[in-house]
Amino acid sequence: MKQLKTNKKWLLIIAVVLLAAASAAVFMKTEVYVKAATVDRGEVKKILKESGTVESARSIIVTAKNSGEINNLLVEEGQSVKSGDLLISSDGTSAKLDIKSLQAELSGLREQYKQAKELADKNKILYEQGALSYSEYNASNTAVKQLDAQISSMQYSIDSYIVSSGASGISAPVDGVITGVYVKEGESVIVGTPILEISDLNEIYVKADFIAEDADLIREGDQVRIYNKNTGFSDEKGTVKKIHPKAENKMSDLGVNQKRVTVEISFGTTEKIRLGSNVDVDIIVEKKDSVLRIPDLAVFEKEKKNCVYVIEEDKAVLREIETGLEGEDYLEVISGVSEGEAVILSPGDDIAEGVRVKIIE
Repeated sequence: MKQLKTNKKWLLIIAVVLLAAASAAVFMKTEVYVKAATVDRGEVKKILKESGTVESARSIIVTAKNSGEINNLLVEEGQSVKSGDLLISSDGTSAKLDIKSLQAELSGLREQYKQAKELADKNKILYEQGALSYSEYNASNTAVKQLDAQISSMQYSIDSYIVSSGASGISAPVDGVITGVYVKEGESVIVGTPILEISDLNEIYVKADFIAEDADLIREGDQVRIYNKNTGFSDEKGTVKKIHPKAENKMSDLGVNQKRVTVEISFGTTEKIRLGSNVDVDIIVEKKDSVLRIPDLAVFEKEKKNCVYVIEEDKAVLREIETGLEGEDYLEVISGVSEGEAVILSPGDDIAEGVRVKIIE
């Protein structure tokens, strides 16, 4: 009986050992399925991304020149205008009465000038005949010059008052399209109140505000992709035309105060896009061609060093690499891997040195 118990004990031990060995064997043969990419040569681009707004290079706000009520608004939003076109006509306010009074004074001065000129012409003849002294002749000439100066001054005052008072209405200062109407007929305004906006739609650009540190990497002439995913608009040939010299404090969408620099970007296409539209911009600040590269998804940090898992004989092998230019999707590799080798993409916790792997598409 004792012998039987001993045999059972040994059989149990042997079974446990065999089970453990089998489990180990199965574990050693288990493969982790991974996605991989091949180390190759190609383009690496460093891109700065930001959102911007379509602006006009020539947008002018037309303001009220005097206080009063808006009457006879002659244009509407979307209407094309030429420089000098009447935007708002005058309704005959008190300013017109003032101008009429000034013009009456001007007429009086002109009549005085006419009489003074006739007298000066007669005095010239008398002076040449010796019948008039030089002082009398000179006094008549001086009177003519003084009246002429008064007429010029009065005319300038009238012209200036007509413009400043709005008595002649308000005219378009430039060619363009009415892109904003800020008042309604019958509305009362004061001097300086914005009335209309006129924009040149043939001279549009994108204005984007970049973090100051990023703006330091941007150069005039850099290539830019301008796009709007919602509308399908895309321009691959935009260029940086101006980088503003001063960083301004601006609030981010998250409420963080940031130093940002305004960058102006020219369009490279004649395709129309609406003024004021929001667009995304990708500025290529550095590019290298035909360099050894790997996808950025393959690279991870281990002990403050850039590493990848290379696949050798169906096993994961840890490699430390030295990188160069870090692009949007690819990184330049200086050393650590060779062209044609396969690297594991997005390695998880189940990947370690020596683990067997199987590549899936």
